[in-house]
Amino acid sequence: KLYGDQCQVMLDAMAEHFPASVTWTKPEGGMFIWVTLPQSIDAMKLLDQSLAARVAFVPGAPFYANEPATNTLRLSFVTVPPERIREGIAILGKLIKDML
Repeated sequence: KLYGDQCQVMLDAMAEHFPASVTWTKPEGGMFIWVTLPQSIDAMKLLDQSLAARVAFVPGAPFYANEPATNTLRLSFVTVPPERIREGIAILGKLIKDML
């Protein structure tokens, strides 16, 4: 239940702060949300900027066996309280918009 609540907080924050060109999964379980950015955004470059803003995520490219999608990332919602989730997603959304 706790993970489900935290997941919903993140999904709601993403819907509010991410541009329409960003898509993501809506997990029915687990601990992560998979995000696909516009093709023009490299998640590694976004990571550098987000870490400077004290927001972390895992780039998606290492999860591909063959051709990596450099515009993907994985967000965890289980280790962060709801207030911090909302704050972090707002920051990440602004950084993504700035890269478009």
